[in-house]
Amino acid sequence: MKNNKLIFPVFALGIFMFIFTYALLLTWPVECKHMNQYVTIQKNSNVNEVSKILHNHLCINKTIFKIAVKITGNDKNLRYGRYNFKSVTNMKDLVNLLTSNNKDRVRITIIEGLRLRDVAIYLENKLKIDIEYFIELCYKKSFINSLGINASNLEGYLYPDTYLILNSYTEEDILRLMVNQFLFNYRENISENNLSMHEIVTLASIIQWEAVYDDEMKLISSVYHNRLDKDMLLQADPTVQYILPERKKKLLNKHTRLDNPYNTYLYKGLPPGPINNPGINSIIAAAYPEKSNYFYFVANKKGRHIFNTTFKGHLKSKK
Repeated sequence: MKNNKLIFPVFALGIFMFIFTYALLLTWPVECKHMNQYVTIQKNSNVNEVSKILHNHLCINKTIFKIAVKITGNDKNLRYGRYNFKSVTNMKDLVNLLTSNNKDRVRITIIEGLRLRDVAIYLENKLKIDIEYFIELCYKKSFINSLGINASNLEGYLYPDTYLILNSYTEEDILRLMVNQFLFNYRENISENNLSMHEIVTLASIIQWEAVYDDEMKLISSVYHNRLDKDMLLQADPTVQYILPERKKKLLNKHTRLDNPYNTYLYKGLPPGPINNPGINSIIAAAYPEKSNYFYFVANKKGRHIFNTTFKGHLKSKK
């Protein structure tokens, strides 16, 4: 009987301590002079990674945050995106902000291979952005440099992915989010290479346009690498399509003779920059091509490609 009498007080004390700890953690004050800045949580970030980001940018106590997230059962519910923490006063506010399905967010999906202007038109329809200002930013040197991109414009760096965009986001915020996502994925997948990042993205954009099937990307890449190594013209149809007012079903001689630095039928090497915004598979293919002796390829009716080592074989495959 004595043991039974002891069990209840101990159990009650345990419940009290849990409730007290729970309340203490959730009301734990969150104060930092940088709370008004925007912080990006990358897609698929876990609790440890998020706590580190919050600690580095906002001086948030990592241990308290991790316990608060786990004790509320939200360790698997953290949502990626770009956040402003000016309304956060305590740990409960912080957890709610990072886990809530905010109605003010709009889900957008940028597909692989869209050109810069196509992305702008899509965002104008979905988010009512100022399309002209958006495009102006994509060509503004000071803004591009602030994003860590060494290029004349942001064509190629608007990473294809699904994003949750707050209605309060500015055009700058949206571009920064997409470019940050590009840089994150690029650094995760591409190590030191003979080509620069800009060259890799440029080649990737051509591969993205050419390839209907992902499993052909590295072989297509090998053709372009082989041509570059031999100082041959790339003769990539997508680079000609890029400079035309509208896409053609079939290129004619008059198209391939257009005098433009992007025309790889006339100018050797890679074009000045990307011709669309490629996905990660084409970026990896551009950096790490399959080894082959191919110099030519042509598409069949199903979008598959026939590869050849000689021009004679190439002409035969085209028939």
